[in-house]
Amino acid sequence: MKIALNHLHFRSGDPDAAAKWYCDNFGAKITSERPLSTTKSIQLELEGEHIMTISGQAEGEDPIAGTTEPRFGLDHFGFETDDLMQLSERLKKNGVKFNCEPWTMPSGSMVAFVVAPDEVSVELIQRPTA
Repeated sequence: MKIALNHLHFRSGDPDAAAKWYCDNFGAKITSERPLSTTKSIQLELEGEHIMTISGQAEGEDPIAGTTEPRFGLDHFGFETDDLMQLSERLKKNGVKFNCEPWTMPSGSMVAFVVAPDEVSVELIQRPTA
């Protein structure tokens, strides 16, 4: 039996702006937009794989604001890159806020954390080369 991660689903105060942020900063592509209840749902792919859905606030909902502070539940998700320093420079030029600058872990992996729209915490990781 195969089990694989299919996608992440985010709620956003401005789903169009959030989708644009992932496209501009990570090269994601919008593959579809469709109605979802009283809002819409935007599907994004990265490197040909469906990775995330972003939807807005539906009528009658009162979502709780996100936070990048440590918490129970989903803490963050990560993108892997082969050049963390180059990606970091590009993100900084785009005005992306870092809540943890790039550093090297004892394992040899380099990591950084950025703040995405709606206070989503995104880890950036570069694994050591063999």
